Amino acid sequence: MFWRYRSDPSMWAWLLHRLTGVGIFVFLLVHIVDTALIGWGRDLYDAMMQLYHHPIFRVGEILLFGAVLFHGLNGLRVIILDFAPSTTIYQRQMLIGVAVVFFITFTPAALVMFGQMLHGGSGHVSWDKPLTEWRAWLPTLSAAIAIFSVYAPTVNLPRSQASVRPMGGLELYGWLFIRISGVLLIFLVLGHLVIMHLIDGGVNRVNYDFVAQRLSTPFWRTYDFALLVLAMGHGVWGMRNVLLDYIHRPVPRLVALSLLYTVAGIVLALGAIVLFTFQPR
Repeated sequence: MFWRYRSDPSMWAWLLHRLTGVGIFVFLLVHIVDTALIGWGRDLYDAMMQLYHHPIFRVGEILLFGAVLFHGLNGLRVIILDFAPSTTIYQRQMLIGVAVVFFITFTPAALVMFGQMLHGGSGHVSWDKPLTEWRAWLPTLSAAIAIFSVYAPTVNLPRSQASVRPMGGLELYGWLFIRISGVLLIFLVLGHLVIMHLIDGGVNRVNYDFVAQRLSTPFWRTYDFALLVLAMGHGVWGMRNVLLDYIHRPVPRLVALSLLYTVAGIVLALGAIVLFTFQPR
């Protein structure tokens, strides 16, 4: 099926949308875990942030921004097609529009982040400095192992499927939620990325004091909580659909979904607890 549609731009857009969605969700889970380290004190959190100052992670930061931007823009295209089927005849023009807006937006943002990587900051880690703070690596590694056990079955050739609106029940509510939350997340996530990764030096200035000051106001706690809940809900439902696409046997499907819900539930609870109980030390 994949090779049959390999020359169709919409097929590649579907594949890239799915891959970026899985990648963003994996990063979200890991990012919540390592951000929760702020609750364990200044030294541990700042040591973890040193990893994000490393050039390898800075390149990943640029790729993450591109993945979020494409996923959001293409998601808007999908939503338009879902709620206005008559626009299907303009699908190629819409794909071109997504590509144009993506490159116009992504190129300057990537240049800014690349420049920040070159200039670094007071806590910048060079290529030659060993990253020996194992306590900062441990949450990321443990979360990545748990997540991989859930998502390994999705490594498969893509399947071409039309987006069909469910008739009712849980499937309809989930179908509507992932689209409504997707629109809201475009503003919340991109706003978060601009604040944390683009303006005023980006991640170079992010440390314990920066986050503590940010969480000292009810507005930012509410903003981050809304971002946490919507992003987790959107990601879990999207990953559920991916798993259902590729796992058809009842027992493996039950195991995969149980792992997904368990990991996501624990990470969501951890993020919410730290968000509302954190007090600067």
